[in-house]
Amino acid sequence: MKAYVLSIAGIVLVIAAVTIISPSGKMGKFIKGAGRLFILAVMVAPFATFFGEKKDTFFHTEEINTDENYLLHCVQILSEKDEEEITAYLNENFSIIAEVKAFRSKETGFPREKIEAKIFDFGIIGQDGHIDKAKAVQEMLEKRYGCAAVIT
Repeated sequence: MKAYVLSIAGIVLVIAAVTIISPSGKMGKFIKGAGRLFILAVMVAPFATFFGEKKDTFFHTEEINTDENYLLHCVQILSEKDEEEITAYLNENFSIIAEVKAFRSKETGFPREKIEAKIFDFGIIGQDGHIDKAKAVQEMLEKRYGCAAVIT
């Protein structure tokens, strides 16, 4: 009902503005008459549903559905870009060779959910040096990307 009243008010304002700037004479009278008919049509349109099918009215309402395939495609593209970026970052800053999987949500803004990194080469020599490095990499990923990170 609120949308109906607002649409009528909007149409009246638009027609009033058109009436003010319309020329005087026969053309002005024609424009004013057409505007009045349009306002009348807008006001009567909801009552047309009582006498016939909804398909015959001026205004058709459509249900807006989410395109799940498109959202999944966007999530996949963003996740692949994240994977490339994180792999390059790990290699450049830590000399780590890893396979990275990034997961994003379909929610608004596609926030990151989780990052999984399977490290193949830590780039260090010595025993047990990778244990501290794995923890540091995990903390850095969580801080930098704002989501949970799993290092294996």
